[in-house]
Amino acid sequence: MPVLKQSLKWSPDGCRVETILAGEHEELPVRAIEIAAQLGILGFDTENEQEIVTEQPEQPAPEKTDKKAKK
Repeated sequence: MPVLKQSLKWSPDGCRVETILAGEHEELPVRAIEIAAQLGILGFDTENEQEIVTEQPEQPAPEKTDKKAKK
């Protein structure tokens, strides 16, 4: 079960802003879960303990550019 450590303001459609209150939620939209994980405010309540999600999604490595002009 997803747990928000803080309230999350997000926009499901890019126009309106909704607030999802902190606490346990039976369901959350997939995009809201992704945003909460990126912000470091997402945990998951298991039966006996709470697993806190702290890993950030992998970012692609920046491309190296050759600043020397090739002739």
